[in-house]
Amino acid sequence: MGVGITVFVLSLIVVIMIIPTVHSDTESQGFQTPPTPDYSDSDDNRHLSYEEKLQKELDRLLAEYKLKEPDEGGPPDEKLIDFQELRLDEIRDLEYGILELDKVIDIKKIDVLNQEKVIQIEKNKITAAEELLKKEWGSPPVNTNQLKKEYEKMIIIQNKLGELLEQKELIIKQINAKKLIYDIQKHDAKLIGVTLGTNCIAMAKINMTSCPTFEDLIHLDDSLTATSGGFSFYDGYFHRENSNYQDSYRAYDNDDTIRIIIDPPYNEAIRMKMITIVSNLGYYSETGIMTQIVDGQRLLGNERIINKCYTADISADNWKMLLPDTIFTFRNGCESAEIDDVVKFEMPKTEINIWSSQHIKYQHWVQEMIQLCKVKC
Repeated sequence: MGVGITVFVLSLIVVIMIIPTVHSDTESQGFQTPPTPDYSDSDDNRHLSYEEKLQKELDRLLAEYKLKEPDEGGPPDEKLIDFQELRLDEIRDLEYGILELDKVIDIKKIDVLNQEKVIQIEKNKITAAEELLKKEWGSPPVNTNQLKKEYEKMIIIQNKLGELLEQKELIIKQINAKKLIYDIQKHDAKLIGVTLGTNCIAMAKINMTSCPTFEDLIHLDDSLTATSGGFSFYDGYFHRENSNYQDSYRAYDNDDTIRIIIDPPYNEAIRMKMITIVSNLGYYSETGIMTQIVDGQRLLGNERIINKCYTADISADNWKMLLPDTIFTFRNGCESAEIDDVVKFEMPKTEINIWSSQHIKYQHWVQEMIQLCKVKC
């Protein structure tokens, strides 16, 4: 036993002595212990806040965006065109052109007046020569050649003045047309669609309807049928065919023509002001109409409902009057309408005896109970 214990103790001492020696050897061979991280509060090592991380990510995305080519979704080479501002610039240029044209016209008017004076002088000379010829037989004959030349000059000046006035009138028409287009596009009314309600379409299929049909409305259509689709009789009634283009509305993006589009495709209808002709639309009351009685009168809507100046339902019974007026109303931003679609009704007055009302009776009962309580209490 004593020998065994002695051997174990000696082995343990040898192991303890060997461990530091091995560690020393590894250090000498280049195997260093990793350094302890430095968590001091420096810009590179400190934890970023949420706002700083967000800004850092935005800066990275912006840098990537600027490195892309325009056809890859990067920044555009040219500034986007503001078509409305271009129209205003055109209108201002034309108006300035009229001011300059007026100056030329004024000069030509002065030329006409001066030429009239020259002609009058020549007339006076001829008159004097004729008088002299009557008095003296040997006087020279009357010469009218110069007067003819002056009249020819007058005709040239007047023709030029007429051309200038016609040019001014043409420019004024262009200005008015561009202003109309600008106002209409400002109210998003360059394109206005007209369609029929479901009841009108259902009745059209059985040839029993008081509504107009698309055949009655087709003469109003200004659509580009090559993209929006033509009209034909199918599915039991006459209406627009399906368009061959999913984005047919794009054909109208750069088009300055003011158009009415009958039965537009769905992808166009959701992008324009729409008028729907419906049946059985008479008097109605809604949030937009004052329903309370004012000065003995009640207000009700009649035959037309305009919703946020973007969609409208009009009565089929009076569509020939309401359709053009609703188009006019849309084009001026619903600021005015020729047809008043609010009707006032005189409400009959009812005489009420307040002394017979339940409230008065209750008040009388309360007073009686108070007096009775005073006596008994």
